[in-house]
Amino acid sequence: MTIRGDSTEYDLLKKWTETLPFFVEPKSVITCEIGVREGLGSKVILEALKGRGLNHKHIGIDPYGNLKYQHYDNSPEYTADYTDEMRLEMQKDFSNHPEFSFFHMKDTDYMNYFSTQPIIYDLVHFDGPHMTKDVMREAIWFADRSRVGSRFIFDDFKKYAMEDISKALTHFGFNIMQAGENKIMLQKLK
Repeated sequence: MTIRGDSTEYDLLKKWTETLPFFVEPKSVITCEIGVREGLGSKVILEALKGRGLNHKHIGIDPYGNLKYQHYDNSPEYTADYTDEMRLEMQKDFSNHPEFSFFHMKDTDYMNYFSTQPIIYDLVHFDGPHMTKDVMREAIWFADRSRVGSRFIFDDFKKYAMEDISKALTHFGFNIMQAGENKIMLQKLK
C-alpha cells in the first residue's frame, strides 16, 4: 500500500502521536483526522499507535467529490481535486484496517451528527478546511470532547489565525507544546 500525502512534517505527526500521554489509563483511544485526502496522515497515526496495546479507533472525515469552496481566509473559492476516485482508492487502501472508520461527509455534518454522543478524542489532526472560522469551530467542538493529555495537531497553521485559535483553546486547558514550520501541536494539560 503506497499512500501519499499533500503536506509536510509527517515526522512530527508521527512523533507527537507516538508520545501521546495518557494521564488516566483509557479503556479505549480515539484519534481523528479531518481532511483525509489520500490517507498518509491517517496511516501515520495508525502506525504510530500500533504496538502500544491500546484498544484504538481512528476516525477519518472527508467529503471528497470535487467540492467548490473557499479553502483559505484570503483566497477565492475554487474546486479542489478531491475526487471520488481518490476516495475509493483511499477506502481500498484502508480496507484491512478495522480500527479505521471513514465518514464520507463534511466536518460540520460529522459534528452535527455526533453532537450528543459521549465520544472523547485523544488526538485530532486538523487538516481539512483552512479558514480561521472553520478551524476555530472544529477546535472548540473537539476541545469540548477531550480529556487531560489530548493532543490537537494543526496543519498549515500559518495560513489562518492560529493565535486566536490557540487563545480560545486555553479556556479548555490546552497549551502550545511544540511547533514546526507547517504543523503545531497543542496539548490539554488540565
